[in-house]
Amino acid sequence: MEENRIIIDSTRKETRLLPMSGTDSRGNLWQVDNLSFLKNGKRFLPVMGEFHFSRYEPEDWEEELLKMKAGGVNIVATYVFWIHHEERKGEWDFTGCRNLRGFLEICKKTDMPVWLRIGPWAHGECRNGGFPDWVVQDKTMQVRTNDPAYLELVEAFYQKVGEQAEGMMCKDGGPIIGIQLENEYGHCGGPSDREEGMAHMRTLKKLALEAGFDVPYYTATGWGGAYVVDGETLPVLGGYVDAPWAEHVEQMPASANFVFSAYKQDENIGSDLKRDDSAGFTFDPSISPYLTAELGGGLQVTSHRRTWPSPEDIEAQSVCMLGGGANLLGYYMYHGGINPDGKYSTLQESRATGYNNDLPVKSYDFQTCIRESGEINKSFGKLKKIHLMLQDFGESLAGTRTFFAQKQPESPDDLHTLRVTARVNPETGAGFLFVNNHQRHRMMEAHQDASVCLQFADHQQEISGLNLPEGACGVIPFDFPFGERKLETTNAFLLCRLGEKIFFYMPEGDASKMKPSFTWKDGKACDVVVLSESEADRAFRFGNRLYITEHEDDCLIRRDGKLYLITKAEKTVLTVYEETGEPRQLTVEAAGGRAEDGRVEVTASFELTGEVAMEGEEKPEYREYAVHISSASCPAKEQQAPACHQLYLEADYAGDRAEVWLNGKLVDDWFTNGEKWHIALKRFDYPSALTLRIYSTDCPIPNPYGNRVYYDLPVKQGCELFGVRVIPEYEISVRENAE
Repeated sequence: MEENRIIIDSTRKETRLLPMSGTDSRGNLWQVDNLSFLKNGKRFLPVMGEFHFSRYEPEDWEEELLKMKAGGVNIVATYVFWIHHEERKGEWDFTGCRNLRGFLEICKKTDMPVWLRIGPWAHGECRNGGFPDWVVQDKTMQVRTNDPAYLELVEAFYQKVGEQAEGMMCKDGGPIIGIQLENEYGHCGGPSDREEGMAHMRTLKKLALEAGFDVPYYTATGWGGAYVVDGETLPVLGGYVDAPWAEHVEQMPASANFVFSAYKQDENIGSDLKRDDSAGFTFDPSISPYLTAELGGGLQVTSHRRTWPSPEDIEAQSVCMLGGGANLLGYYMYHGGINPDGKYSTLQESRATGYNNDLPVKSYDFQTCIRESGEINKSFGKLKKIHLMLQDFGESLAGTRTFFAQKQPESPDDLHTLRVTARVNPETGAGFLFVNNHQRHRMMEAHQDASVCLQFADHQQEISGLNLPEGACGVIPFDFPFGERKLETTNAFLLCRLGEKIFFYMPEGDASKMKPSFTWKDGKACDVVVLSESEADRAFRFGNRLYITEHEDDCLIRRDGKLYLITKAEKTVLTVYEETGEPRQLTVEAAGGRAEDGRVEVTASFELTGEVAMEGEEKPEYREYAVHISSASCPAKEQQAPACHQLYLEADYAGDRAEVWLNGKLVDDWFTNGEKWHIALKRFDYPSALTLRIYSTDCPIPNPYGNRVYYDLPVKQGCELFGVRVIPEYEISVRENAE
């Protein structure tokens, strides 16, 4: 039997309120201390997900926010990219996808709090880091400093954004609860002089307040020596499972983000832009809560690095950050998007604009929980398990102290040592054991019948029977009060509760070795349901019901008080749990299709229409294919009843990258990463024909690394379209007599 010891003392950490607070229009008091956020004096541990309004169609903002809420996100973060709104000086644009006010109104309608990231420098893989060209080209001033000429421009920008957000602060009944100033300031750009940098951050906050951004919380990037003014801004940290911006085309070393540690600083964030002297923290960690705002919900590919984050990578990193003491899980990105069209240039980061990376002109998919197309990724369910747990037990977790195991992995390449940590609430005694047995691009040793010894001042307690296959990670409660009953130990991962019914799950593996066990104080047990990990991944909670969908890319949302299932299945079964009784099966099926059984019959075909040869070569640089899409049941045809909710075009091809052209205009693109490309046809009003241009793997975008490209997944070489198909998606009303 393996054993790992964690020494836990009962000393309580002194808490101190920070000078940052506010009251919303409902009378709720929002505060923060050196441990966590507080609402009306009670701790809470929020989940924040990044979604860029100007990178998505406004008619779909509401549905996408509802998907995020269904995934357990309770704050949406979004950049306001300056270049998206003032490409040419004095020409302001807040229309269409740039309509910030419209987005905030939708956030208010869906009851989604907002963390507005107002820059003025934002990065976000945007052209010039979000600066308009005319700002960058003006060499008479120093940007990102207190140069009066620059500050005059920033003040005008903040004022315009403030006009759009007027009445949208939480004190006025709006959704905006927090503001982030600048981004990676002092780490990627900005003055090397610390006092000068701090002075600029104070000036930005002053300008933001003058523009009307009176909110409870202000944040600033905390990693890599970035400037954080204690008492004025809260530091936010981050972590990515890989570095697609890294200046090489080799596999990254094993990441420390999969090892439990306190106040983790990912050294790889912004490594392409960071100053050589940027290191450490400019703030005092002892007086600041451990907050994250850039946990990679995915990775955005670059032309030279086509990294692919597995859903297990994303989940394990989040578990490690939470186990290390984080009291805000903030994801960048949580929802992918597509760059808007620029009036005078494209709007993506590129080597042509002085950066070290070339990115797709249009696609900002980020391979994250909700894709650019709006489809649900497997990582959505992986993270949702954590978020459900936080909804029910975040108040207790946010007040905990963190205790690390005596035996630590020697390095991230140590694939044998059991990786565990514990967080214990000194007020209630409730404990959370965090376990991770996953390391990206490595094969961890499985642990069978392992145990962890919790050493308290006056006794010790053993959590035994841990059977952890490679890749397992999760949270195990101990000494945990569920109402009047107390769970002493278990080997199952905590999910959520419905009334007195507590849900757990077990990692996938040999069922004979994965039997759950529970020890209750005085033998008085709660009503316990143990799901498989796959079932937990597919669990959604609305009201007093827990729904288990049949497919991992299904999504349940609640709109205007009604429940809808978004699915690619024409007929599917939901498993429904309530506070009492056994689960029941609910069959739902699509209706309104042209076929009698409700199926949508839309087909696609293609033909090669031309190719352009590489200079001086017979091989093609790219080939163009005409794709024809039947419109017999196309939802875009107003004269026909909508047969489905959405249509996706799937393209299976070999090539370095691909583009969609409509009427001679580039409307979408994709850097090959080993996945089949899914294109949301709704975005283009369901065309009956489009052009796919595929570039040869022999013709990658030039780079300083011998024009080589790194791939995580296997890719097909050449320049050819193998097949296309149309995938329908349905939105089905879930009707129950008790709904």
